[in-house]
Amino acid sequence: MGQNLRLNCTAHLMQRLLLTAFFILAVSALAVGISQGERYLQAFALALLGLFLYTALCVPAAKRLEHLGPLRLWLLLTILCVAIKVFWIWRVRVPLAGDYSVFWGYANALSERTTVYGGRYMALFPHIFGYADFLSWFIRLSGPQPMLAPVLNVLLTVCSGSFLYHLCLRWFHLPAATLVYLLWTLCPSQTIYNSLVLSEPLYTALILGVLSFLTETERSAALKGYPLWIGVLSGTAGGVLLRWINGVRPIAAILLIALLLWLSLLNLNRLAARNWRRWWGLCMAGVLGAYVLLGPVWNARLSVRIGEEPSHTPGYSLLVGLNPDSGGRWNQEDSDRLYGYSDQPGATAQWTQEQLLADAEARILSGEIDFSKLLKQKLRTFLGSDDACVGYSASVLRHTEFFSLICNGFYYAAFLLAIGGAVQVWRSRERGLLLLAPLYILGLTLAQMLVEVAGRYHYSMIPMLLLLGQGTWKRTGEE
Repeated sequence: MGQNLRLNCTAHLMQRLLLTAFFILAVSALAVGISQGERYLQAFALALLGLFLYTALCVPAAKRLEHLGPLRLWLLLTILCVAIKVFWIWRVRVPLAGDYSVFWGYANALSERTTVYGGRYMALFPHIFGYADFLSWFIRLSGPQPMLAPVLNVLLTVCSGSFLYHLCLRWFHLPAATLVYLLWTLCPSQTIYNSLVLSEPLYTALILGVLSFLTETERSAALKGYPLWIGVLSGTAGGVLLRWINGVRPIAAILLIALLLWLSLLNLNRLAARNWRRWWGLCMAGVLGAYVLLGPVWNARLSVRIGEEPSHTPGYSLLVGLNPDSGGRWNQEDSDRLYGYSDQPGATAQWTQEQLLADAEARILSGEIDFSKLLKQKLRTFLGSDDACVGYSASVLRHTEFFSLICNGFYYAAFLLAIGGAVQVWRSRERGLLLLAPLYILGLTLAQMLVEVAGRYHYSMIPMLLLLGQGTWKRTGEE
């Protein structure tokens, strides 16, 4: 009895430390964002107004619609989501440029031949292959239609919304599921990004898919009579998705570390329960087994498709992330250095990245970096605003100031809502899978403080903020 009490107190302390770290990050993100100028203050004021309307109108409406049942509500929300997203991509068609042109070009090449010509860029940055390969499957079916990528983005948006709906049904209740899908549908930056050729919608949907599989495992672990192989199956499915995520964006390690921390520190008291321990032990065996075993398979396929061995060293990303002159963002100087190494006779992708890693180490030791200033710049770029999508679409988008205002207003409101949800989680001593949301947000932010940073890289954090925000209205599943 005394040992269980100590374990419970330790787990409770770990939860408090996690949420404290999240509060500090959330307040810091809002502070560096609002301090950028008057238009960001206006966006914050809009966020406060939006939260008032959300509380006064959306929350009561979601409760009144509860009688429709989960299936009919999901169908109505999906129709609304498709209508809004399709209307946007039909009206706003952004010309291919930059990274988006690279994705599209490689996707077309992969759809036409087994091994592409000029695959060095994908060898240097293997994650480009993940999304380009996914896109190439559909190019083979429909041809290189200009609207193919935006339509796929809409379908992936619906998948993400459906996963969010499912998660909130399992973690909270039907009104929370309704609200989270509605907020995801109304998210302006997500809508704008759908017009572009980019990997964020794909890997975000996969991340939420992993959470859904894990949630089913947690639910089964809490019930008696479920066969243990369900835990293995759920874990294996999650491991397959994690490997796919890593092929599209190398962030699977963040999710794995978050899951291990959740199991080992935030649920110490549950580990004493034999059934719970067996379920999660089998689940993690499935996750790690599938993830590790599929690694060589993915790399072998990648090597065949691009014609050379891919790099496994993030030298360039670290070098750019440590550039104080660019604030950790893309810059011409480091890009020229990349091609200077890559173009040397006999250079391989791995050798190139190793040289860049050595340059990054030299930059750290040079004494020329003011790390406090650099980290503040990177935090502002990464979390300070959510209007990067407007800049990417500026060639065809009118009223850019208005769209920047509503993007940032929604984003700041999502942070405020998440803070409110975290306060409720603090009070309720919740230790369910919901805590993976702040763990992921903190992990992704820490990772971005090391490597190249851009505003759109926080795309996958927005559904985590929305999930955490639903803790504000929590009424079931409390511990």
